[in-house]
Amino acid sequence: MDRITTEQLTRMLVGTGTPTGPLYRRLSESLAELIDRGELPPGALLPPERALAVALTVSRTTVVAAYQELQTSGRLERRRGSGTRVRTHARHTVSSWELAGDHASSQFLDGTPAIDFMTAALPSLGIVADVAASLTRDDYLQLTTTHHGYHLKGLPSLRERIARWYGGSTAPDDILITSGAQQALELVARGCLQPGDRVIVEEPTYRGALDAFARTGSRLRTVPMDGDGLDVDALEKLLVAEAPRLVYVQSPGHNPTGVVMSADRRRRLRRLLDRYEFVLVDDTSLAGTSLAPTDSTLGTHDRLVTVGSMSKLFWGGLRLGWIRGAPQTVGRLAQVRGISDLGSSLVAQEVARRLFDHYEDAVAERRTTLPVQLRVLTGLLQQHLPEWTWHEPRAGASLWVRLPDRTATQWSQLVSRYGVALLPGAVFGAADDHTRIPLMLPEATLREGIERVAHAARERR
Repeated sequence: MDRITTEQLTRMLVGTGTPTGPLYRRLSESLAELIDRGELPPGALLPPERALAVALTVSRTTVVAAYQELQTSGRLERRRGSGTRVRTHARHTVSSWELAGDHASSQFLDGTPAIDFMTAALPSLGIVADVAASLTRDDYLQLTTTHHGYHLKGLPSLRERIARWYGGSTAPDDILITSGAQQALELVARGCLQPGDRVIVEEPTYRGALDAFARTGSRLRTVPMDGDGLDVDALEKLLVAEAPRLVYVQSPGHNPTGVVMSADRRRRLRRLLDRYEFVLVDDTSLAGTSLAPTDSTLGTHDRLVTVGSMSKLFWGGLRLGWIRGAPQTVGRLAQVRGISDLGSSLVAQEVARRLFDHYEDAVAERRTTLPVQLRVLTGLLQQHLPEWTWHEPRAGASLWVRLPDRTATQWSQLVSRYGVALLPGAVFGAADDHTRIPLMLPEATLREGIERVAHAARERR
């Protein structure tokens, strides 16, 4: 990409650099980091100083000083009438096929500011440590002497356990174990899509899914959603007009909004699957984090692929997910997986198998703690940022908040100077007037973070 827009660069800067020091130096270090990683490719044309200054809510002098410092270090070249470009031979460590600053994994690559509002992960449940510690030497011997260690589809006993958990007609051959839900989405994208295929997603949607589909060269279309889930009527119009290859939804718990799809929308969506030729991917990663009991299953279908995860409910460090689909679909995706990965850790899969015996207890524990944390966060927002608004989530570990008077991307840059890392809504494919705030941080951390954001707002006024 030759020209980097102001909006793109502002999003890429989120989570880069250091939170201390003069503004021009911090901006310079952030840009240098993007150049050195190859995310700003050689020859890329950067935004004009004035436009970038407005987007970042800093003075034009700050941007000029940062550009000049990067020119001195040999990373930028500036010519009157031609603008500011990354030098063709600028030092960088990786090449980039796209603007990596928007990637879902980017907040995990580097150190974060003192208060991280970017990551909406749940703390580990105590049962994870208990189950992991319960494995004995005999258990390990059982794994190592009865298995060669390579299972493309996953540990047979875990696949059987997940099939029983689903019940009905689900069989072990319908299950493919993956290293988390993100790998599951990558496999579905690689196995089902070709460059140019049309993919329909909700607006907004999970940013990791956007990454996975973008890497296949697919053309994305969006469908609006409300408190009951995606607009099924709007989806049907797109199905007729676009003939998409794949539709991606999150019916039991939506990231980032926390919406749970209504029973009526689920029935109507299922009927569309019977009437039109497309693959429906239902990401159920947040199913265990609903704040109230709900039945949100879409059932089974030859063209329905369900993605599940242990990481959201039990612990992010337990990188175990799965795909449920027709046996021929599972077999095809297992072949795709074998190109780069011969299977997930058998030890982790054995821990996951045992954790399924505690699944309902884990759901009950989350259902107790999440509403408490939600009340804490919303109380802090009402006290310190009363102009921010939201709808109560019904699932998940975050709050989707609407900002009243500026873009969320500008807010993310502003509050980073106060030691708070905030994700703009644009990275979720949404209008840039929203941000996502995690629930499950310690109350003192939530309070400090919200107070810093409020302080930043007062200072800018």
